[in-house]
Amino acid sequence: MEIRKDYRPGWINDFLVALVFLTRFPLRLNLNFGMSAVGSSVRCFPLVGFIVGGIAGTVFLLALSAYLSPLVAAFLAVGAQILITGALHEDALGDVADGFGGGVTRDKKLEIMRDSRVGTYAVVTLFVALGLKVAAISAFSDPILGFIALLTAAGCSRGMVGLGMYLMPPARKDGLGATAGKPPLLSVMFALFFSVLIPIAILGPFAGSAALLAASLLPLLMGWIAYRQIGGQTGDVLGSLQQVSEIGFLLTCSALLI
Repeated sequence: MEIRKDYRPGWINDFLVALVFLTRFPLRLNLNFGMSAVGSSVRCFPLVGFIVGGIAGTVFLLALSAYLSPLVAAFLAVGAQILITGALHEDALGDVADGFGGGVTRDKKLEIMRDSRVGTYAVVTLFVALGLKVAAISAFSDPILGFIALLTAAGCSRGMVGLGMYLMPPARKDGLGATAGKPPLLSVMFALFFSVLIPIAILGPFAGSAALLAASLLPLLMGWIAYRQIGGQTGDVLGSLQQVSEIGFLLTCSALLI
């Protein structure tokens, strides 16, 4: 990622920044953006999420059309998401689990979260998190509902990342949370608008609102835990907010739509 200061915000540029930042698509772009541009691009996080979820949902549909079992199709859909994003958010969740679970002091927790080694807390947490996703997706009796759930969950949960950046102070003076800075309120509002409008429009008022409630409460709980543990957010904490939000959304959809 190039770190420049002459970046010009705009919907197209912000979308491209969000796409580069949140995925591993082999894009060859010279946007000349610095980390401060990530804050402006927050408004496009849900839009990128819908792309990621749409691709995963398509993999789910294709796997079922090839007469694979719903469980195998769900594993392939989750695998597609991980491939597209480079396990960005899963890695963050594992780091948070290791740091919060293995550290005694605030500084030790932050040190562990930066350690590239994977501990027991990370392995167990990721096993449970991925298992919950796969179980929720494989529970859909209607393949189209599974596609819709993957699409909306991926978009909505990435909107929660911008909210976390806005509400929570950085826990350290360097790293993503500090260098990206606090996103503009208008960008956060746009992100929340997309995160709320599209799920309700597709899922309906009842199921959409219930899924949004779960997708909001879990990251709020995660944010409160992070504030108590390390005093704010880091890039790993933000990625964890996305993961727990997505899990809550999928579990709610699987309970209401199957």
